[in-house]
Amino acid sequence: MRAAILTAGCRLNQAESDALAGRLAGQGCELVPDPASADVCLINTCAVTQAAERTSVQLVRQAARLNPKPRIIVTGCLVQHRPGKVGDLGGVDEIWNNARKQAELSLPVPMRTRPLVKVQDGCDCGCAYCVVSGLRGKPRSVPVEEVLGQVRMLAAQGFPELVFTGLNLGRYQSAGLDLAGLLKMALECGGFRVRLGSLEPDTVSDTLVEQLAGERIVPHLHLALQTGSDRLLSAMGRGYDASGFLDLVRRVRRIKPDANLGCDVIAGLPGEDEEAFTCTCSLLSDVSPGYLHVFPYSARPGTRAAAMPGQLDFQTKRRRAEVLRRLSAGFRAAYARRFAGSIRKAVVETEDSALTDNYLKLALRPGCGLAPRTLVDMVISEARGRLVGTPAAT
Repeated sequence: MRAAILTAGCRLNQAESDALAGRLAGQGCELVPDPASADVCLINTCAVTQAAERTSVQLVRQAARLNPKPRIIVTGCLVQHRPGKVGDLGGVDEIWNNARKQAELSLPVPMRTRPLVKVQDGCDCGCAYCVVSGLRGKPRSVPVEEVLGQVRMLAAQGFPELVFTGLNLGRYQSAGLDLAGLLKMALECGGFRVRLGSLEPDTVSDTLVEQLAGERIVPHLHLALQTGSDRLLSAMGRGYDASGFLDLVRRVRRIKPDANLGCDVIAGLPGEDEEAFTCTCSLLSDVSPGYLHVFPYSARPGTRAAAMPGQLDFQTKRRRAEVLRRLSAGFRAAYARRFAGSIRKAVVETEDSALTDNYLKLALRPGCGLAPRTLVDMVISEARGRLVGTPAAT
């Protein structure tokens, strides 16, 4: 039997899809990328925003229109959030809530050149705008020996980089170890490097910052800022203020001056007036991140923010998101220019692309002959507005 898995949403969802692939492979299924050639199509959905919800619905509808139609199993956060909506979609044969999905997870099948290692799930921070924490339950960590077992397996297979991920990654706790302790033990399992998934700023401890100094922890950190307005940070239930965020950035850059720091930012939160938006832009200017992930605020049913006064109209949210995206383009270009002419270690991802330790996407020249999963010293140059990697002379 042939099986395809389609995934919407975050790295955590992608990691779980890899684990679902492990379950299917263990049952004798042949994994195929195209649902049109599959007997079973498993769709792992997302509900973090209205856009993610639409993408999930489109994946289901596209699979249901296939002829012959595969058996369609739908799971993930959209099922948990709006089971009736999923049930009303035509062509769905099975629906798994998140508990059923977790029960079906197995040892992951690595589906990418930089495998995802799920170490944590769940969150109880209760941020006013967030629906996902309620859908995934309370914080829980993958037992340390289970994480290390997966890490050893991936190291034995020769993967040069592992990406640790979780819903609230910085809340990792198992057998007396926090995330910094887990990293220390994981790095003893092989010569790979480690990249961390998105972190909540108030979970980045001093010991974790110290751990980032290690050469095999890549100089790239993604922080969920959301807004630079102290008033909105408080209203949304975030555990830090703008000055605390800026202090964290400075501490990281003292340890790793070349670090590429990315930020999540939400445009148009309830109550975001011009002053609050200016605070966000001002803080971003002070931080000077390497890039932004920008999300127009999406009111999610059942969240506190959806019932708050001061809801912004669509046009205002879109306009502010565009301002932030332009800022992001400037930050990205400025950061990239710093490394033109330098040599960075990069993982070859495809025959024509590679990713550096500091999260710069490099185009590879045709015919360079580098195999995916290879870790290579790359000379970085600029050509026609993009970064190009050329293997350094040995």
